[in-house]
Amino acid sequence: MKISFLFPGNAKYPCGGNKVVNEYANRLVADGHDVHIVYAGSLFWQQKTLYFKLTNIYRFVERLLKGYSCRGWFALDRRVKEHYVLSLNYRHVPKSDVYVCTSPYTAMYVKDYPTKKKYYFIQGYENWGRVTNEILRNTYHYPLSKIAISTWLQRIIKDEEHEECVLVPNGFDFNYFHLVTPYEKKDKLRITMLYHEMERKDCRCGFDALKIVKEKHPKLRVNIFGTPARPESLPEWYDYVQCPDRETHNRLYDEAAIFIGTSQVEGWGLTVGEAMICGCAVACTNNPGYLEMAKDNETALVSPVHDSRCLADNILRLIEDDQLRIRIARKGHENIQRFTWEESYKKLKKAIL
Repeated sequence: MKISFLFPGNAKYPCGGNKVVNEYANRLVADGHDVHIVYAGSLFWQQKTLYFKLTNIYRFVERLLKGYSCRGWFALDRRVKEHYVLSLNYRHVPKSDVYVCTSPYTAMYVKDYPTKKKYYFIQGYENWGRVTNEILRNTYHYPLSKIAISTWLQRIIKDEEHEECVLVPNGFDFNYFHLVTPYEKKDKLRITMLYHEMERKDCRCGFDALKIVKEKHPKLRVNIFGTPARPESLPEWYDYVQCPDRETHNRLYDEAAIFIGTSQVEGWGLTVGEAMICGCAVACTNNPGYLEMAKDNETALVSPVHDSRCLADNILRLIEDDQLRIRIARKGHENIQRFTWEESYKKLKKAIL
């Protein structure tokens, strides 16, 4: 069967949503399917000004020459075909048996494709950019079969929008991530976190919390990683790694005793699960994506979104109470084992094939 996944932009840099789809693409092509990933060079071309169209053509050609693929950061099976197209209009995309859109923007195109097997893979509550709450909710009523990665997203679509929606939770790669340093031997004054420039990731909340913790524990150091260059404002006690490779990525988690998650909202929250696999005790916000994995005082210590003081208090509890920290880390590690790609793939195949 020929299957196409559609994205609203290129995949040059690491992104959680792309990573999830790539995992499924690898498994589908290994099962003998003809799999395509399509990246849009532009969106809503006809609505743009002449100046935008001309400059966008330049950017499109530049990206074609400099690269648009995920293969620089993800081991995508060579049999999966990638396409960088000027637009997601039906005439520009590979003709397929199954189309899977991955965002509200791509859903706006796929809803009009002249085929029956069309799916809306919902990985977050994506009410940002030009998509308002009203526009987003409207996309949930498109003639597309809905698949959600988390129970909170499924509840919105089923209970609030009264549309059918299949739950296919994300999995984790237990070959890529793994626990090396025992819980008891991890450095409790070494914390790790993700850096991201998007406001909804709320890294400022984490920075403010860590500043409070540093005042009480001057030897504190932070492993921090992300795709942008190191922010100039980061103090010297932050060890920043841009786009870590596999070995470094594991080390950043494994040598730290604590991981902090600061986001205001996540569809799922891959980094929390990755940290649990590597044996970190998690302190995170109570956004619903994290709560798919983080149960307060059991698999994590949970604080309200935006509340840096409460987050700092939870970090201090984990530093100063060895038994609590080890218990949280162990429970998180045990719980996360149930989220396997094998199980997720079975559910996705049942939903779309």
